Amino acid sequence: MKPAAAFPAMFSAKEKLLFSYWFLVVFSIAGAILLKSFLPLLIPAFLIFVVFSVQRLDLVFLLLFMLIPLSTELMVTDSLGTDFPGEQLMWYLFGVYLLLLVHSPRVRTSTVFNHPISWIIFLHLGWIFFTLVFSENHLVSFKFFLSKLWYVGVFYFLAYWMIGDKKTLDRVIKVVFASLLFTAVVVFIRHGIEGGFTFATINSVVNPFYRNKVNYSAIIAVLLPLFWYLRTTLKKGSGFKFFLTLAMAFLLVALYFGYTRASMIALIAALFTPLLLRHRLIKPILVVAVLGAGGLTYYMFSGEKYLEYAPDYERTITHHKFDNLLEATYQFEDISTMERFYRWIAGYYMVVEKPVTGFGPNTFYESYKPFTVRSYETYVSDNPEKSGIHNYYLMLMIEQGIIGFTIFFALVTVFLLRVEKLYQRMEEGPGKNLLVAIAASTIVILLLQLMNDLIEVDKIGPFFWLWLALLVKMERDWSKSITQKQQEEGNYNPSGA
Repeated sequence: MKPAAAFPAMFSAKEKLLFSYWFLVVFSIAGAILLKSFLPLLIPAFLIFVVFSVQRLDLVFLLLFMLIPLSTELMVTDSLGTDFPGEQLMWYLFGVYLLLLVHSPRVRTSTVFNHPISWIIFLHLGWIFFTLVFSENHLVSFKFFLSKLWYVGVFYFLAYWMIGDKKTLDRVIKVVFASLLFTAVVVFIRHGIEGGFTFATINSVVNPFYRNKVNYSAIIAVLLPLFWYLRTTLKKGSGFKFFLTLAMAFLLVALYFGYTRASMIALIAALFTPLLLRHRLIKPILVVAVLGAGGLTYYMFSGEKYLEYAPDYERTITHHKFDNLLEATYQFEDISTMERFYRWIAGYYMVVEKPVTGFGPNTFYESYKPFTVRSYETYVSDNPEKSGIHNYYLMLMIEQGIIGFTIFFALVTVFLLRVEKLYQRMEEGPGKNLLVAIAASTIVILLLQLMNDLIEVDKIGPFFWLWLALLVKMERDWSKSITQKQQEEGNYNPSGA
């Protein structure tokens, strides 16, 4: 009995763990054979990944950003889809962040929790949870709430903790740049070979990376300002700077052949960001935007004036040439534009019906048909894709009530005004360039929401929350402006999270 009892003592703790792991591998292989499924084989692989992430969480965090352009949409059921494998890694990192909150006093006491932007985010999440109680479909709304939690948890709170200095941020931008450039090259080559760079074929060549040309063009427009910032941090004459310049030129060409009007216009508008910040024009523009939207709504719906602009059903068709599409847009004959009007009109009456709590998060599709006006119907009004309203701000009012929209608008307003204030007290240099870049990218995102609802899309949403986190980081930890000379001499020593 003594030798048998002493047998375990012959092995070290590491050897015991190794034996246990190999036993798990054998057990998983046996399970895969018996069940005729590869899923049991994922168990040992997942354990290896967990051990690796404990040692190098920073690399796992970078991997997530690399996967954003590469992920593909998979439909698990007819009504439930996921972005694979990016969203699965997002779930994992959200779980890691929850563990860090429990076990790390440094994470729990982070200065991010005391920032006004964080307070509005908590209010935003709280109101979403409140409105799902009154939802038309509690299960769908609860899924939306969970999705919002891990988006905010990973790309705002965890990102604030993980991105301790600008060197880490530059690595994030570089991996996203490499990943996006790869997908753009693949799409561009396929578009040329399979579709002859035509407007009619762009949607068929963006898969498997992107759901449609809108997502493809949008991520290029959103990230170009950050690639510009990265370029400003590089030494004159460096090989990577030259390559980055060429790559940005290529991405502009790719954006043009994405044939998405909203992305082109939003990027052009973002070019004026330094002017807006320098002359303190953010507040006047926001006031004009609110008054303009309110005035236009009153004009169109007072006495049902919008009926005078109803399209001709027979002439409102899909266009297969981009120049024809532009002409049809201002002549009210473009099917995508008129279908948006069809849904926006329904959205107005939905807000009137439930102005406080709304119909519940993510319930627009199953609720809007009774509120539509037949004179605006188009050939695609049966909505086989089950797409949304294509205006994020109106969607907020429909699903979360006017209060939900007001909270989100407050979040955007506080962000833009604090960017403007920080810009005024920063000296020229990389820090100020970064501030302009995140402001320009955010402006692109906000303008895109006028014709789309992309904040919840994995290609765009992560960057919206990340830019919020970076502003807080710049105010709290990177408040000193940095000159290029200081960076090159290595005199900059950030305080971290």
